[in-house]
Amino acid sequence: MPPPEPKPIPPHTIRAHIVPGIEIDIDSHIRPAKIKRDWMDTIPQQYIYRCIPLLAANTMGWEILNPSRSELIWAGGDLTTDLKIKTDTPGKFSAASHFGSGIVTWYVPFLFKTSPDLGLLVCGPANHEHNDSTPLEAFIRTDWLPFPFTMNWRLTVKDKKVIFEQGEVIARIIPFPIALLEETRLEIANLSDDPGFLAEVNQFGQARQANIARQQANMQKAIKNDESLNPDTFSGEGVWNSQYVRAKGRTHDSRDTLGKDLNETSPDHEKPDQKKDGFLPHQTIFKCAPPIDIRHDGDDTTPKDIPIKNKD
Repeated sequence: MPPPEPKPIPPHTIRAHIVPGIEIDIDSHIRPAKIKRDWMDTIPQQYIYRCIPLLAANTMGWEILNPSRSELIWAGGDLTTDLKIKTDTPGKFSAASHFGSGIVTWYVPFLFKTSPDLGLLVCGPANHEHNDSTPLEAFIRTDWLPFPFTMNWRLTVKDKKVIFEQGEVIARIIPFPIALLEETRLEIANLSDDPGFLAEVNQFGQARQANIARQQANMQKAIKNDESLNPDTFSGEGVWNSQYVRAKGRTHDSRDTLGKDLNETSPDHEKPDQKKDGFLPHQTIFKCAPPIDIRHDGDDTTPKDIPIKNKD
């Protein structure tokens, strides 16, 4: 009797299968990518949170979390025994030395499968700093590969302790269309060959220069009043203001850059007839959905289909 056919994966879907016999707390292992970073919180007035490109990168994909605090020391050699690991709760999904050369490995408790058009970019968290170690990135063909992957970091300094805390992000998965890169053209053109776009560039540049002048004037005023040194009284309004923070740009049809119809009523969008100065708002920070639990309860054939809410 031939084996059954695998269940199809709907379009735009990542399915994280839990291997039989494994019991884990889902919300302590995977979650939508978070927007905040500890080092960003320490920037004066946290003005860096107004850099929308950074925030967009922070919020792309889903994060896989470290299940157990681990201390690592690499002796500098290529053997697996040259990496010493001390973990609070040793287990199958804790940090391990598998490849050697100072590489620490985590076995992921999920076997991912994606719809036929998608693979997974597996990488570290964006704009995240970690002492003396760097994440190794990979693109996994989860549209066909029937085997789990590992997440790996490489220690870069020998004889120095590196700590990965419990709950710390060790990996991030980002769906990516398999055919997109090879089907995308990279063209080189003179900006002067597109007068319409050149006019938009000039208009944006002029507005940016005027905005910078206002920012500098407001900063000088804040410094003069000693507000810049007092986080309790200095709001930063006018100083950290910019066009990109407002996320408005020209659009030439009724859909924004994510394909959403701007004619639809939404608290995040103005309708085209409500646009100001010829500009429309564009979403620039991603909001990935929480995992949906579709597992069956015992003999019940109806999936739970319940969103998983992370503790933090």
